[in-house]
Amino acid sequence: MDEMHHAEWLIERIIFLDGAPTVSKLNAIKIGRTIPEIINNDSDDELNAVSAYNDAIKLAREVGDQITSDLLSKILAMEEGHADWAETQNTQINQMGLENYLMNQTASPAVD
Repeated sequence: MDEMHHAEWLIERIIFLDGAPTVSKLNAIKIGRTIPEIINNDSDDELNAVSAYNDAIKLAREVGDQITSDLLSKILAMEEGHADWAETQNTQINQMGLENYLMNQTASPAVD
């Protein structure tokens, strides 16, 4: 859901700058067959996004576009959070095993 918001924000900024956003060129979606594959694919995508946003922030600063730099920095922080989430999930799987991880993910929260 966050990525949809990111796209909306970026499209709005591009249009504000009198640009024409290209939304028809999408990256290939990697579907995992197992939970670890899904998480690893997500992690790879998030780390690629972090790298791309860092490059874009550098470029925005070079051309003196502070508003775009600020927007990209906001999105970057969210992407870093996503990457951290994936790393945490991988750590939990490695520490407790996949079966225990999955049981923990499906456990109902305690009711007060």
